[in-house]
Amino acid sequence: MYRLDTLKPGGLPPLAVAIGVFDGVHLGHQALLADAREAAAKTGATPAALTFDPHPAAIFAPGRVPPMLGTLEERIALLHRHGAEVVVVASFDRVLAAQTPGEFARRILRDTLQARAVIVGGDFRFGCDRTGDIVALRALGAQEGFAVQVVPPVFVHGVPARSTGIRQMVGGGQMAEATRLLGRPYTLSGMVVHGRKLGRTLGYPTANVESAPAVLVPGAGVYACRVRLEDGTLHRAAVSVGTNQTIAPDAPRTVEAFLMDGFSGDLYDQRMAVEFVQLLRPMLKFDGLDALVAQMARDVDEAAGFLG
Repeated sequence: MYRLDTLKPGGLPPLAVAIGVFDGVHLGHQALLADAREAAAKTGATPAALTFDPHPAAIFAPGRVPPMLGTLEERIALLHRHGAEVVVVASFDRVLAAQTPGEFARRILRDTLQARAVIVGGDFRFGCDRTGDIVALRALGAQEGFAVQVVPPVFVHGVPARSTGIRQMVGGGQMAEATRLLGRPYTLSGMVVHGRKLGRTLGYPTANVESAPAVLVPGAGVYACRVRLEDGTLHRAAVSVGTNQTIAPDAPRTVEAFLMDGFSGDLYDQRMAVEFVQLLRPMLKFDGLDALVAQMARDVDEAAGFLG
């Protein structure tokens, strides 16, 4: 990974560069990366991705910055996984936002990235006040020596693969729908931290996962999930997101995973990745601990049956 502000002209090989925020690296983003690989092969360049951090809304509308579909590190890993040999991260600040479309094309695309091909979506905008559009980019490409390729949106069952729509699905617990647009289950990663330890007293010890504060947490409910541990092993799990309405309804929201198949071990201070597969039920309040424990048993059985 390279930081744009530390690169010198000529510091990278010529690139075929896909440009975007790439939040979630969903199927639409993957289409851009696939075209970047094809363009790189045709032009003798290296396939690359230029992404921005923080989200541009942090500058233009600080009160409306969306929760992200993963950390920057996870985004970079996904960009590499889907074909970007070089990933460049541009710090989105007021200096970058103030550049004219011509300055962006010359200083960043031509001089710093040595772009031979630029691959974008049809709604791509750039430059001060978003005044640069596809027509302007094509004209600047002809002037500065890079080709421009526009990738149409990707639809799955008539639904466009867009980060905004995926956020709504994840927030509403529509994990199967989100999976189709992401091309993989939505994953929430974090460290396992100490919690109230109520689960172990009820016979269902759980790992309390503390995710990054800027990352979207799925809507409240109980989910069938797969959990990947630091050692690479994958485990079936029943995961609750929210507050325990029966015992501590006023406590902070948590993400707690019960690992199945007889798992035992100390997970504290380890990193865990939770892949959300299916919402099983909403969070409920029960009449006492016996009813809660009985429902937890049913949740585990249902999650095990769903995951196979």
